[in-house]
Amino acid sequence: MSFAPIMPWPLLAVLAVLLIGGCITLAILIRRRRIAWILRAVAAALLVAACLRPGVPTEATTEVPVAAADVFLLVDTTASAVAEDWDGDKPRLEGVRSDVDALLEQLPGARVSVITFDSRASVRVPLTTDHAAVRSAFEVMRPERTTSSTGSSVTAARGELASRLDKSEENHPNNQRFVFYFGDGEQTSDQQPESLADIDDRIDGGGVFGYGTSAGGRMLETAGFDWSIDGSTTDPEPPEYIQDPETGKDALSVIDEDQLKAIAKDLGVEYTHRTAGTELKAAVTMPELEEQHNDEHVADGRSDYFWIPLLGVIALLAVDAGRSLGQFRSLNRLYALLRRSR
Repeated sequence: MSFAPIMPWPLLAVLAVLLIGGCITLAILIRRRRIAWILRAVAAALLVAACLRPGVPTEATTEVPVAAADVFLLVDTTASAVAEDWDGDKPRLEGVRSDVDALLEQLPGARVSVITFDSRASVRVPLTTDHAAVRSAFEVMRPERTTSSTGSSVTAARGELASRLDKSEENHPNNQRFVFYFGDGEQTSDQQPESLADIDDRIDGGGVFGYGTSAGGRMLETAGFDWSIDGSTTDPEPPEYIQDPETGKDALSVIDEDQLKAIAKDLGVEYTHRTAGTELKAAVTMPELEEQHNDEHVADGRSDYFWIPLLGVIALLAVDAGRSLGQFRSLNRLYALLRRSR
């Protein structure tokens, strides 16, 4: 048995003392109404008990459809992710978010993980069937701070992806595995990109999606600013555009499609240059995923029993009302007799 009071314990204790103590005091002082006040004291005690919200912890089991597929989303979060050449002058991340929404609609019940990469790789969302959590991760996703950037590789997520694929194969050996890559292909690290060819035989499909234009897009500085997915900032002073140190003009991020095509070839999937005017369904169509029904246990369930003492309160109030009605009728008859005697 556990309790979840509807109000703070000190306040509930004061309420109990006033209600129960008051009824008991009146029962002692008014002898002719002693039974009535005792019943009211019991009703007050039951009301306090109901306010304590007694209950029993339970383990709720729900059956949810889960597809036999593990999907990994690799997302470029370097400063170029907010280069302003998507659908005109919008940040590229806005296009990525739109495409991820469309992709999730084709993955009902699939486990989805999000791995971002800039100067390092991070698992933003581990494998989960909660697609709302995946969408929320993209809503708050921010690019890397330019002040902490030391250059990035387009294959920086390789090690993290390989590790997650190992765990997927160990935990769900019969599942299909898909990898989707979202980026612009710009290699700013001095080192050459690592090959992803050894990943090819470990996945069943996916895609590489390229964002950006050959003309390039300007990038706002991301150091010290609170970025949102659409590139806006809550900092009182607006950020400035990143400058090219050689020309002194606004730096431009240009898509490297050759690099993206090489990544797609290594993974054994198709490359698609994404533009705002084309729906993702036209670029990739997921195979029909086989559903499995797995039991999902929820350990923090609870069965409330506050209604039991409330039933007692209602019953005692009904008895008290009946007694009062009986006394009223007796007084009414006495009044009638007195009038006749006159």
